[in-house]
Amino acid sequence: MVMNKKSVVFTLISTVLLSVILISFLIQTNNRANVEVQKANVEVETLNSFTKTLNEKYLPTALKLSAIQATRSINDYIEDNGIYLDVENLNDTYDELMKMGQYVEGGAGLGLVIDSDYMYYGGVNYTIGALFEEVDNLAGLTGINFTYGDINPIKVYHEEPFTFTASIIIDYNISSNDQKTSFSYLNKEVKGKVPLYEVRDPMRIIGLSTNVSITEAEHDVWDTTALEYDIINITYIGSDEAPSFLQRLTGDFSSSEFGITSFINTKFYSNPNLYTNADHSYFTQDKDNNCRITELSDYPNFYLRTSHRNKYGLDDCTFDELFEG
Repeated sequence: MVMNKKSVVFTLISTVLLSVILISFLIQTNNRANVEVQKANVEVETLNSFTKTLNEKYLPTALKLSAIQATRSINDYIEDNGIYLDVENLNDTYDELMKMGQYVEGGAGLGLVIDSDYMYYGGVNYTIGALFEEVDNLAGLTGINFTYGDINPIKVYHEEPFTFTASIIIDYNISSNDQKTSFSYLNKEVKGKVPLYEVRDPMRIIGLSTNVSITEAEHDVWDTTALEYDIINITYIGSDEAPSFLQRLTGDFSSSEFGITSFINTKFYSNPNLYTNADHSYFTQDKDNNCRITELSDYPNFYLRTSHRNKYGLDDCTFDELFEG
């Protein structure tokens, strides 16, 4: 009977020990599983965060920076040669400048050549491939792989007056180092918005041999005082009667829904032929249906059309002369 009691006690102790060992094993296994789950969650969150930043910031910024430097290169070409860029070469020029750092029309030694230090300014390579490599290096610092395929032709166009858009279609992949987690994008459109205050107006380079960076006019009250401020400071307004910035690069003076214009200061640039003083009209010697601004007595022969008079809240009765060219 005593032995039976001892057996019972021994069995009970053994059962308890086994239970403790089993529970400890399950706890450790569960902890390891939790660690793996947490690790996987962190990895996914890190990739998600990087992917969002890549799509919303890194790639658009790379396009923006490259397009700014390409535009400066084009403006240098316009200034050095005294001619506008051929409209048919516009997208090709941006594409090759942003990819190769130069544009050569018709092969080496033939036609138009744009080869500017701007694409390598300050020891930085602003070609799009080099900027994407910087993104890849940044990804590597966080344990992420960023790979991309061929960069399709770069296009430039307007979606609003005071910026232009550089756009590419590209395939790229973002993955963890162990390749367990990845995101793939096929035919992804990436856009970079280029603000015009970063660049000079090519029409003023050609038309007046002056360097003017484009600044948008902003006023609480649009009146004669605002107009005089814009004349003096050469600020620009949106106008669907004027050419867009990209049209200005090619010498295309036709109107655009994304058009911009500034005003010619007749204190410094005479207007004996009574041209309209919105810059695109002045440069094309257009004087049809304009009206002299008598309120600007310090500005001789300053003429505007109805749309710009309305912009600044100027009443027709303030004009003492209607000129019909």
